[in-house]
Amino acid sequence: MSLRRKTRFGSKKGVSTVITTVFLVLTVFILSTNIFIWTLTQNALYNQAVKARNQQDADRLTEYIIATNATYFAPSTGTVNVTADLMNGGSISAQIVTLWVLDATLQKYNVTDLKASNINLNPGDRQPLSRAVQIPGATSADAFSAWIVTARGNKVNLATVQTVIVADVAQGIGSMALNFYAFRYFRYNSSVSTKLANYPGGITSFSVPSSTFIAFGAMLTNLDPSKQTITLNKYSEVWIYFPQAPGQNRLWYIVNVDSNGNVASSYSPVSITYRETKMIIFASSAVGSFSSSSRVSILRSDDSCALNLLLLGTIGARDYAQNIPFVSLYVQP
Repeated sequence: MSLRRKTRFGSKKGVSTVITTVFLVLTVFILSTNIFIWTLTQNALYNQAVKARNQQDADRLTEYIIATNATYFAPSTGTVNVTADLMNGGSISAQIVTLWVLDATLQKYNVTDLKASNINLNPGDRQPLSRAVQIPGATSADAFSAWIVTARGNKVNLATVQTVIVADVAQGIGSMALNFYAFRYFRYNSSVSTKLANYPGGITSFSVPSSTFIAFGAMLTNLDPSKQTITLNKYSEVWIYFPQAPGQNRLWYIVNVDSNGNVASSYSPVSITYRETKMIIFASSAVGSFSSSSRVSILRSDDSCALNLLLLGTIGARDYAQNIPFVSLYVQP
């Protein structure tokens, strides 16, 4: 009779069974752990996606773009020039991505991609829109409508209602209109600098410092009834007048400024197309040139003065000249 060999813990078969069971338990544990971790990850990704989607919906509902004063003009058959005033009346920034134009007379439409133009409006921003759209057979006698679409998918109709009567005012006194509430002045970065500080924001105020080199910024809009381009020459200037002390009068000639606030040493004519708004800077005591020695300061203090914009240049092929005498200043002590 043969005897089976036994280990200390029993037969070899029993040990194999125990080891197999341990491996199975470990395998099940590892698989369960991986599945649990995967489930948590997927749940987190789902919650993140839902949160992002809810935020997108909330942003889309919050977005509020106002488009007014739309005009349609066909300089030639098949080309429609569309202009409008855009304003961001919401609390978040918005990007305009497409412009759609419908010729209701011909029942034809076309769309223009605006992404390359990078039209971004921060809350409170205003910006003119001017684009040419091709619609075969379209003429100025046709009836048009248009709308823009934002990056969030909101559609905004271009209303033809004019919300301000500045065009009628400008037609009575000249073709250029001044945005009174956007008038501002700039200091320089240092006592010898030719770079404007805080450009283009500046300081929006009608109270200015004395004995400090400053420049002025005026937001001008071309509202010429004949829709011609206005070009300002080097003789355009800002002039201030002290009624009680005429000898203290000062003037600032027009200059060019780059996006970083650096004032150019020589002046190149600035053109403003119909319904376009540009900030024009006046900084130099010299006609057509600028340097640190041509900066201007107001020497009189604790007094009021009248400020006039004396604009000269061309409108289309004709001479242009306009005086805008709508600003008063107080010079600080």
